[in-house]
Amino acid sequence: MSIQPRHKLFLGIACAIFLLHTAVAAFARPSFPLTIFGDAIPCGLLIAAILAVRENFRFPRGVLPLFWKLMAAGLFQMLLSQAYWFYYDSLKIYSAPSPVIGDTLFLLAHVFFLSAFVLRPHSAAAGGDLRLRHLDFALLTFWWLALYAYFALPWQLVIQDFSKYNPAYYLLALIQHMMIIAGLAVVWKRATGLWRTFYGSFLCLFVLIAAGNLLLSVAIDRGVYYAGSFYDTPFLLALLLFTVVASFGLSLEPREDKTPNREINQSLWTARIAMVAILSLPVIALLGSFERNVPEDVAAFRLRLVFVAMLLLSGLVFWKLTLLARELRRLVRLSESSLENLKKVQARVTHSQKLAALGRLAAGATHEISNPLTAILGYSELLTDIPALSPPDRESAQIIQKQVHSAQAAVNSLRKSLRNPDALHPTTTSE
Repeated sequence: MSIQPRHKLFLGIACAIFLLHTAVAAFARPSFPLTIFGDAIPCGLLIAAILAVRENFRFPRGVLPLFWKLMAAGLFQMLLSQAYWFYYDSLKIYSAPSPVIGDTLFLLAHVFFLSAFVLRPHSAAAGGDLRLRHLDFALLTFWWLALYAYFALPWQLVIQDFSKYNPAYYLLALIQHMMIIAGLAVVWKRATGLWRTFYGSFLCLFVLIAAGNLLLSVAIDRGVYYAGSFYDTPFLLALLLFTVVASFGLSLEPREDKTPNREINQSLWTARIAMVAILSLPVIALLGSFERNVPEDVAAFRLRLVFVAMLLLSGLVFWKLTLLARELRRLVRLSESSLENLKKVQARVTHSQKLAALGRLAAGATHEISNPLTAILGYSELLTDIPALSPPDRESAQIIQKQVHSAQAAVNSLRKSLRNPDALHPTTTSE
């Protein structure tokens, strides 16, 4: 595996930032400067990762450029989230800012990661219709936003209650991480060679993110967490791994998928997941109606949210069905054209077979005719050599010779035609 010089540079910077974090975490004590320093460390690692991923945009190999662009978009969303936490902690001395922006950006970053892995960059046949992939990405994004807005957001916008907001957000983030980890485990098991190492690295990476996020949530709930401590180490190690995995970019080559109809099955599963996502919202709302001790304002907010989310998701599904219907009509027209061409080819093959049979029959006939003609010609020549033959009989013998020569010329012409079948029926161009 070859690594570009720039990848080595960004990897070295990321390693230096991570080592700086471990050194500071080992000796520093909780303080406001340490908090600001701890918030700046993930920003530095994310910038290094984004720059390393950006180097892979210029290798046009299948859907790999789009895969890396989605990864870069997810990292950028995560960078915005960490930058907000930097701003959030800097304001905590003077006010009580809301964590909604930072948490929303963090969840959206993982939607980009999910969409990138759904592309299946290891397959040379992946990325058939990117318009549908864009709609799938939009459906996935709105669905996760709807879940976040339903379970966690009311406890910040309607009633500010961190004791209910934090568990709901942490559970959603954990579910999101588990979905990514499960998908990566399946792909990793099927992959071979460098792709197996590639997906295995991502698997370890997201396990670290999930474990680090869970560790942070437990530490925050117990009141022992402070930024810049070793509680941040698993998450920061995961960010370092982003730069490591980005260095694989130059060596990755999409391969032919041995499983037949993999792309069709993939699109079917994506459509099913989209339908499950839409149907899950009214089910969640129905179950939420039986929840006790929920303030009326929160219940009303959730009800309005479900209606709006259903409207948006239904509109996206309708758009997707419209595109699928257009694609189906195009495939039907293509199938009809292929069927017509097949009928024409079959007719020409049948005609060619008939001509071939006729040619074999004619070849046998020319052979059978040629032998008697040779005998007739020989006997007629013998007749003309008899001195006592009368002039009328000699003239008749000469006429026989002329007719035999004419017949032999016709037979020879037929033989030449049989040697060149195209002379019998000139080819016609297909319409």
